[in-house]
Amino acid sequence: KNSRCLKLYCECFASGQYCLPNCNCIECQNNVENSVKRQEAVEATLERNPNAFRPKVLPTLNGGEGNEKHNKGCHCKKSGCLKKYCECFQ
Repeated sequence: KNSRCLKLYCECFASGQYCLPNCNCIECQNNVENSVKRQEAVEATLERNPNAFRPKVLPTLNGGEGNEKHNKGCHCKKSGCLKKYCECFQ
């Protein structure tokens, strides 16, 4: 709500995309009309974390299901990666 979709909380922003009309955004600034503010937010985010916009789960060379490599690692214990905040959740 207060981030105006210019933080990594927004799935569209975190994936490097603009928000679409079907997103449930409120006062969204992650769009073409606010591209200057968006670019400033991207630069600030990358300054703090250079890997911020890299995919969290990378496929392996085998390409098989369940053979993904985690950039940061998964720490789910009780949820079994079934919660949306887990980087494994699909």
